[in-house]
Amino acid sequence: MLETEIAVEPPGPGQPSGSVKPRVHLRYVDGFRGFAALYVVLNHAFLQTWPGNLYGAAFAPQGTVAFMTHWLDFGTSAVTFFIAISGFCLMLPVLGNQGTLGPGGARGFFYHRARRILPPYYAALLLSIGLVATLIGSYTHSVYDASLPMTKFGIFSHFVLIHNLQQTTIDQISAPLWSIAVESQIYLLFPLFVAIRLRLGMEAVLGGSFLLSMVLLSMVSGTTHKGLMPVYIFVFAMGMYAAEVAVGPRRILFVWMGCAAGLLMLGMFFVVPALQRFALSDVVVGVVSMCLLITCGHWPNNPLARVASSKPIVRIGKFSYSLYLVHFPVQQVLWKYVVFPMKLGQVTTFGIMATAGTGLIIIFAYGFYLLFERPFTTVFIERRAS
Repeated sequence: MLETEIAVEPPGPGQPSGSVKPRVHLRYVDGFRGFAALYVVLNHAFLQTWPGNLYGAAFAPQGTVAFMTHWLDFGTSAVTFFIAISGFCLMLPVLGNQGTLGPGGARGFFYHRARRILPPYYAALLLSIGLVATLIGSYTHSVYDASLPMTKFGIFSHFVLIHNLQQTTIDQISAPLWSIAVESQIYLLFPLFVAIRLRLGMEAVLGGSFLLSMVLLSMVSGTTHKGLMPVYIFVFAMGMYAAEVAVGPRRILFVWMGCAAGLLMLGMFFVVPALQRFALSDVVVGVVSMCLLITCGHWPNNPLARVASSKPIVRIGKFSYSLYLVHFPVQQVLWKYVVFPMKLGQVTTFGIMATAGTGLIIIFAYGFYLLFERPFTTVFIERRAS
């Protein structure tokens, strides 16, 4: 079992009392990444077949099919989960380093983050640009149409990671890449959050991030800049808080909070589906994510954590970043040149895309990982086999 030893400092503002070295099991975190990435792939296979989000109700599933596939229509929630996990994982080494970023400080943090995320991102971006320019640049009445046409400014904005700030560029080239820009922008705040926590405690980070999120949300709502996704700042901070609580004393309150938030989310998404598009629904998903990470940190043998810790899903979690980066254009190639020409029914088409198509995408993503992600992977926290 892969584990991490984290030395938590003697009490400071916002730190657990005492000096302890708790074990935080990480396999379930990799598993959660794997589940989230697979869900995004299936979500896009669903939208590939029924692009009702682009072309209206006539292109959406109806009747029994709609009821059976409704659970696949929450791709943004998976991204929200990714953001919470990111805050959680980045906070763990801080807790093991006297509550600071370490010897390199902010400069070292930014260097390691850039080294970790940019090489595979730029490789995937170049791959997507090449495929759009040669194979998938025409409209096919599928979800990939949202990523067309590709413009010079769209290419430039993707290279400098600001494409999420304009509605005309946020989905260009490969729509899922918008979240990489959002997360990169949140990273700019992480050293500030760490400094605030050290002086005032994690509660101050939570309160400040929530206030900042709400102010920015009020500023960008209804504008072309809503792709900034300011609510994710608070979700990221909740992930940081989850890391601190996960290595501290057990707090059963978070189990009940997670259950309550989960029920609220189910009500919002299934009883009143229109609310899933409401910006603050991401806060609900963030709370569920926070409570889930805390619960699994203290009770790593619970059924969900055990499933997430299974070898196949953990292996996918290891290259989930590559899977997320490349799946969308590869999925469009399979759709346009293999599945769509068969002229099968929509249910059969979706079945092929969700099974064989996803399998081929996973194989391709693993090869991409070996070439463009693994050579640049930085280990931030010491792991050992037990």
